[in-house]
Amino acid sequence: MKQNGIIHIRRNIIHNGVEIQVDRKTYYLTYPANIWREFPEVYRQTFADSVSYFFTKHLSFVDGFKLAYNFPPPVTEPFFLKGFLNSLPETVLVEGNSTTMSSLMKKLYNSQFNTEFTGRPRFARFKNVNRNSWTRAIIPFSFGKDSLLTFALAQELGIKPYPVFFREPRSPYENKHKAKLAQRFYDEFDIDINIFPVTAGWLRQIKDLFWGWDLLLTQYTLLLIPFIFGIRSRYLFWGNEQSCNETFIDNEGFIINPVYEQSHDWLLLSNAMAKVMGCNAIMASLVEPIHEIAIMKILHSRFPDIAKFQMSCFADAKEAKNRRWCGVCSKCARMYIFMMALGINPQKVGFTANMLMARKKNLFAVFADQNHIKDSAYDQSAAARDEQLLAYRLAYRRNVKGELMDEYKKLCAVEGKAREDELRQKYFGIHTTKTLTYELKKPLLRIFDEELRELR
Repeated sequence: MKQNGIIHIRRNIIHNGVEIQVDRKTYYLTYPANIWREFPEVYRQTFADSVSYFFTKHLSFVDGFKLAYNFPPPVTEPFFLKGFLNSLPETVLVEGNSTTMSSLMKKLYNSQFNTEFTGRPRFARFKNVNRNSWTRAIIPFSFGKDSLLTFALAQELGIKPYPVFFREPRSPYENKHKAKLAQRFYDEFDIDINIFPVTAGWLRQIKDLFWGWDLLLTQYTLLLIPFIFGIRSRYLFWGNEQSCNETFIDNEGFIINPVYEQSHDWLLLSNAMAKVMGCNAIMASLVEPIHEIAIMKILHSRFPDIAKFQMSCFADAKEAKNRRWCGVCSKCARMYIFMMALGINPQKVGFTANMLMARKKNLFAVFADQNHIKDSAYDQSAAARDEQLLAYRLAYRRNVKGELMDEYKKLCAVEGKAREDELRQKYFGIHTTKTLTYELKKPLLRIFDEELRELR
């Protein structure tokens, strides 16, 4: 129970992970015994401090509570502040006109004075105890197109993937469908999808401004560090594509990236953050040089046996309870038009909804000048609109029918035709990389060129 508006937060290292106490509630982040055993004790306190802070700091934004931690400031605190600051635009874009970047920045700044730590700083004697194997990689795995292609590419490069799915307690529909997909994946490929229950996910807010989801992927990066030690992995591969680096200027004049956590800048900083906890794995993205529609093309043409497992739906709406693709979110809309553009049968991946009906118009970024995409920050960007403009143009060339194809002809066909060559060069092009090492980059670019050359 809160005392005088103060939330007391404690953390303990237990035999198989970390225990986080928030007032009288306890949350466990636990690992398989063989994984935690290999995580050196010298790093465990630093790790526990960091994950406890990253999973609870947002509580200081809710009703102005003060946070009292029973441990010293984590060495990763500066990373949190930068990551959180640059992730605020996602909240602004999704909320529309109900909040502003400057108001959220003020809340973040002031929250630093509502947090207190106890205990002396600890300085671990860092040493290289992680005996990495160049042929092993951890992959945060969601069955989305990016993680599926990353998995397939790693195998083609001779790297054994170790996929980990994070089971969020507030995502019951997604968990249900992906548990079924994981079993099918194991039956077909004899590969386990390692399911990690994120019990501290109950701390995330599901009302107001949804605090606690802001650095979701960074929390996952932290949680994967014991896995890197446990299997002695040389790599951690995130599936961050080229569009994750796009920026634009908002109404207040801020330069923003709607998906900053997936940018190459933050991935490079994540490498530095992990190193302060003794992790010397390489964090990179195998799909960094290419865009989303190119990822779809390569996944479904080169790796069809893996592509059929795709589920890229947000799976938040009630329609997702019994459907792998809900048919009412912008993710479903985007993936559907990409499939139409590339000649992929949506039924192959379990689609049952027709996303080209007129009532789905407000889910597409290409029509966003008439509508605000409420469930996606990225879909507010010009890059998202342009990629969908190309997809509609290619679907039109394939003589795809539907009410929204008629809408495209009326509103966007002239622009789509005029810009087709430009958009092909960008969205089927191979772009610069910052996270890939040379030994990864060279064979990957060869694969991408083979698959995309005819579309540029």
